[in-house]
Amino acid sequence: MALISTEEEMREYEERFVQEVWNDKDYSLIDETVADDYVGHWFGIEEKAVGPEGLKSFVRSIHEGFSDFRMETEFTVAEDDMIVVGFRTTGTHDGEYMGIPATDRSGETPGIYAHRFEDGEVVEAWAAWDALGLMQQLEVVPEKFTLTEFLESATELARSGIRKRA
Repeated sequence: MALISTEEEMREYEERFVQEVWNDKDYSLIDETVADDYVGHWFGIEEKAVGPEGLKSFVRSIHEGFSDFRMETEFTVAEDDMIVVGFRTTGTHDGEYMGIPATDRSGETPGIYAHRFEDGEVVEAWAAWDALGLMQQLEVVPEKFTLTEFLESATELARSGIRKRA
């Protein structure tokens, strides 16, 4: 793949990234375009940041938990060496995800991510998405709850071994 340097090339790259990596489950674009010293600021659950292999592991974990996962781009904003992508995802939780056994429920969540490019490669990324809303749709946590109910749900998840922090 040619080096990515213009705002239009960044937009074209993100279209490919969403389609090939997220929707087609083809991780080769990561190997081709993500720098060896890449830093992802949201993938590692136990780590603060991860490299290219952590990115692939994160995407695989979503595909394992949601076999029909789909991501659709809602907007892009590109400037200088960065692009921001607004997205919406859908999928059925039919496999383990983040230690949570399959619920066979469908969910939809909006989110946003940013890629920074240097020397034609992705060198840094950030993201945020509505993880709480997704967990509510999967009925892992109640849709409406008080602080007490939330803490009780968290305690139950910890007791069952679903989520433990080091």
